[in-house]
Amino acid sequence: MNEHLTNRQIALLVFWGIVGYGIIGLPKGVAQAAGTGGWIPLLITTVIVIITGYMFTFLGYVHKEKTIYEYSILLTGKYIGNILIFLYIAYFFSVFTMTSRISSEVIKINLLSKTPISALTILLILVCYFIITRKLACIGRVCELYGMIIIIFSLIILTLICTQGKLINIRPLIPSLGIIGYLKAIPSTIYAFVVGVEVLCFVPFHKEINDKRIFKYIIFIICFVGFFYIFIVESCISVLGPDNIIYYDDAMMATIRRINIEYLDFLSRLDGIFSITWIIAIFTTVLLYGYATIFLLSKWFKKVSFNKIGLIVISVAFYTSTLPGTIDDVKKIIDYIGYASILTVIVIPTIFVIITKVKKYDKKI
Repeated sequence: MNEHLTNRQIALLVFWGIVGYGIIGLPKGVAQAAGTGGWIPLLITTVIVIITGYMFTFLGYVHKEKTIYEYSILLTGKYIGNILIFLYIAYFFSVFTMTSRISSEVIKINLLSKTPISALTILLILVCYFIITRKLACIGRVCELYGMIIIIFSLIILTLICTQGKLINIRPLIPSLGIIGYLKAIPSTIYAFVVGVEVLCFVPFHKEINDKRIFKYIIFIICFVGFFYIFIVESCISVLGPDNIIYYDDAMMATIRRINIEYLDFLSRLDGIFSITWIIAIFTTVLLYGYATIFLLSKWFKKVSFNKIGLIVISVAFYTSTLPGTIDDVKKIIDYIGYASILTVIVIPTIFVIITKVKKYDKKI
């Protein structure tokens, strides 16, 4: 089976890796940390993610036909390389399980109040497993199809939200927090933004299909996500106000329910449309991290079929997702995952790039 993806499919994989559960709580976190100047830490984080995205793209482009499993061992040796792979497996598995659990919690609270959390979680994991068994090419097509549709619908929804907001609520645009204040606000964007770009590490680049334009695709999609997140935060603040938004953990959902488009009967209730788009975003995020976990494990256990490893992973994932007692416990774990992403998204790929440069692998292509 051809597991190579086009430049556009890879870019949309990055989009769906980043955009997921994080958009629900992003407005509250950013507004709480930086007020109406929340767009500034988001802009700083965008620059950081562009750099990390470029590094992952560089590694994939230089080490053609290889994923992180192959080039980590090539660059650091078998012993250290396997340790690093274990860290990525643990990281991907954690995102896979906790995103499934927290998403099920939000769906239960906002949409299906009588449905057990366990039922929602196992349904989400099983549907993802069905697509995962079709391998990377199928996942790329799913992300491409959903990506174009959801981007259009999301921009329409956010534009309609802005028409209901008040300009005074987003002023001043640059509060006097100082440089240190804005830098301290960056952690509020970590899980929603930094987590996601590492999906590039399990995508093998093709010598002919993925030419140098892949760098432009990745940089463009990350810039778009940065703009998209700023649009989300500013539109929510414009409706709820910087003082009220901090009381809503699901600020995006609260904003959607606050507005009413009277002159558009079909779009008078946006919460239903938003819920569908958000669930699709969650589905693709869980799908990508579930595939990443199973893919790396299949590299270790080559004699076991991919599907069998997948069954074991989703079984363990479901059990693990039930371990946290409350939604607050899940949120704490997600915060820790966000901090762990600094290692997997920034530190390790930086080391790989340095070794690649030192050993001059980039000169051999």
